[in-house]
Amino acid sequence: MEPVPPGGRPPSPPALPPASGPSRFPILQRLLAVGLVLVGFGAGWMAAGLRASLAEKPAAGGGRGETRQDLLADGWVESDQGVFTRRCQGICRKPRLYGGGIIDVMEVACLERPCGEIQATFAALDGQGREVDKVVETKNGRQGERLQLVIESTKPEARSFALVDFRAKARVE
Repeated sequence: MEPVPPGGRPPSPPALPPASGPSRFPILQRLLAVGLVLVGFGAGWMAAGLRASLAEKPAAGGGRGETRQDLLADGWVESDQGVFTRRCQGICRKPRLYGGGIIDVMEVACLERPCGEIQATFAALDGQGREVDKVVETKNGRQGERLQLVIESTKPEARSFALVDFRAKARVE
């Protein structure tokens, strides 16, 4: 570092050499920025269109059935008056069970009335169809709700479930 002259001001840094000509780099930078902004607008426009199309699908009747005929066509069974059931399909994800046993999920739709207290009794069957365990699941349901009953048997010899009894008792006051 050079010493400070007696006037108290440090010497100014040496000047940069003059540019040899006009540079094209700022123009390319601007074009890149404009291109990225256009790509961002395009991606947002496509995402908005996709979101709108996904919102229209359930209204078209492809998703959740809102009538008895829709539910029956989608594989539901009327297990009690106005209450429909089916085994796990589509968006149901069965939990993993470690250490032996079996697990399944049953969907319940309370379409035409409140389900109230739902009680489902299942027999856990071995490979020969003999009952090795009994499982009772209970849950409360309101009208218009879809519920999932998780059925689990920790018996290592259990291979499948059979529905023995299903009740949906709405309390009327």
